[in-house]
Amino acid sequence: MKTMTFARKSRLSLLVLLVGLFCFVAPKAQADDEKDPPSRVARISFVDGSVSLQAGGEGDWGSAAKNRPMTIGDKIWVDKDSRAELQAGVVAIHLGSMTALSFLNLDEGMTQVRLAEGAVNFRVRELREGDVIEVDTPNVSFTVKQAGAFRIDVDENGDASRVMVLRGEGEVTAGGKTYEVHTGERGEFNGTDDVTYTITKASGLDGLDRWSEERDRTEDNSTSSKYVSRDMNGYSDLDQNGTWSETPDQGPVWYPNDVGPDWAPYSNGNWDYVEPWGWTWVGYEPWGFAPYHYGRWNYFGGRWGWCPGPFGVYPIYGPAFVGFFGGGFGLGIGWFPLGWGEPFFPWYHCRGGYIRNINVHNTFIRNTNVFNTNVRNFNYVNAHNVHAVTVANRDAFGKSQMINRGAFHVTEASLKGARVTNSVGIKPTPHSSLGAANFNSHVARPSTAVQNRSVVARTAPAQGASHAPVRMTNNSAISAGRQGNTSANSSMTPRQRELSQSRPPSAAGNQPSQGAGRNGRTWEAQGNTTDRGREPAGFGSSNRPANTPSQNTPAQGNRPPWAGNGANNQGSRPSAPNYNNRPNYPNGGSASQPRSYSPPTRTYSAPSRSYPAPSRSYSAPSHSSSAPSHSSGGGGGSHSSGGGGGSHGGGGGHGRP
Repeated sequence: MKTMTFARKSRLSLLVLLVGLFCFVAPKAQADDEKDPPSRVARISFVDGSVSLQAGGEGDWGSAAKNRPMTIGDKIWVDKDSRAELQAGVVAIHLGSMTALSFLNLDEGMTQVRLAEGAVNFRVRELREGDVIEVDTPNVSFTVKQAGAFRIDVDENGDASRVMVLRGEGEVTAGGKTYEVHTGERGEFNGTDDVTYTITKASGLDGLDRWSEERDRTEDNSTSSKYVSRDMNGYSDLDQNGTWSETPDQGPVWYPNDVGPDWAPYSNGNWDYVEPWGWTWVGYEPWGFAPYHYGRWNYFGGRWGWCPGPFGVYPIYGPAFVGFFGGGFGLGIGWFPLGWGEPFFPWYHCRGGYIRNINVHNTFIRNTNVFNTNVRNFNYVNAHNVHAVTVANRDAFGKSQMINRGAFHVTEASLKGARVTNSVGIKPTPHSSLGAANFNSHVARPSTAVQNRSVVARTAPAQGASHAPVRMTNNSAISAGRQGNTSANSSMTPRQRELSQSRPPSAAGNQPSQGAGRNGRTWEAQGNTTDRGREPAGFGSSNRPANTPSQNTPAQGNRPPWAGNGANNQGSRPSAPNYNNRPNYPNGGSASQPRSYSPPTRTYSAPSRSYPAPSRSYSAPSHSSSAPSHSSGGGGGSHSSGGGGGSHGGGGGHGRP
């Protein structure tokens, strides 16, 4: 019998210990790797003037195009005399001139933005239990406590922030203390280490605020909100660009106007590479967001109609609900829209639960066993429809050029040999994240100092924004600050006065109507049934419609008559299928009726800036209502391989507002 020495025993014990540790930590590492993509993105819904985008917060800047999704890490810059709007579910963010903003967190129930410089007016339609909506500036962190409308300005030095609450409630965290800011109040916070503050009555509105109200009113009055959830980005653009009807099988269907006889869904646009989804469709049509990232398309006897799917569930964003072809077109690559009730198998990394949710939240799946198979084993109705399939050159696809549907003639014979897949094997190029038509090395961008400026945050950024400069607040050591006046300097520089009146050319003469209020003051901020808004202190209630609930009335709005009061989730649309019930969200809907508002002229707006905009030979075109001009477009790929989408099977998919 051989005797094992102590040294040998020690080495063996160490080996066993290391194996045990590896087995212990492996599940956690695997869980981290299998994290699902966010269910919500922001949409660039309006651009006017020179507006720039940096995908992922690193690399090249390019022109920001309408309908391009924004997600965690993405940065946007609005240059002088320009404006932009972002839609992110229940949050609408309006950006003024000389404003630098990026996303630190963005998902269902979570919206966290980094405002390094400039001015934003943002409206929160509804704040549900557990939701976090946070705006982080270089010296304060602002958290929404009650839905409403808010204005935040950051000066060019990054050491002063102004927070105004038009409606709702909010909390400012600065210098280790918290300060409540109520409806009709404005807080000014100066300094980064030793912060001084003053909280006073809110001043009047300026051009940015009035334009924001006008945009919000358009969304509030949208007819399409009767058919889709208000959490769905881009629904209001459907009103003026198509018509709604009901079908017995699919429920509500939207038909686009002004499309040619040879038009098909996913044929007018290009493919951008947006992490973590990979290849993502960017539609050029003015309405081209909601119908391409939610629901399904159906071919109704020679006419395409968009079916938004279940009304009573949270809409989960998808990069494009299409199927691809793995061959049969030579140098071309083809795709087609998924039909009603057909499963979507992602080409990007996700887990089985995500695949189920993104499907049942966007269409009606009759047999959920389909999730245990893969894309090759399903007979897609549009895969053999020459009116549905679009084919593009693989090189144009990969370079994110504009799609030319007429470049390839699709025949029934060519479709017979085509094999459906979700793996196209095309790697992105340096221009793929922005689109070839939007790439411009001379585009305006914030200064390096602004890009590297750190902000104060109460919530830790998501992994995708981990490179963003952030100073985390020690939440356990925060104490309540006294509300009152200190030595804060609220004076205004000539540069601030200039920017407060700075409006893009398209906004000239576009003033909303004003209603008279008490003491000669008017309240112009919309306070529709879509949020818990109320007029600021100092404005009387004499101009509130007779049927407007009081300030303390629980929110019940944002629902058509057939949708019920939100308490029992029993209301349903007459003659509509039972899957169209209104969701039973926490805290119900919203509370107030429309009112008009027009306070005295605002005495300040965006803060002063001492540096000029960088030299550039390019000026972004006006994008107030239509998609940008594009000269070229491009398809789907693999997240895990850096190119085409990975093969999916079994219940998990594999593979960049």
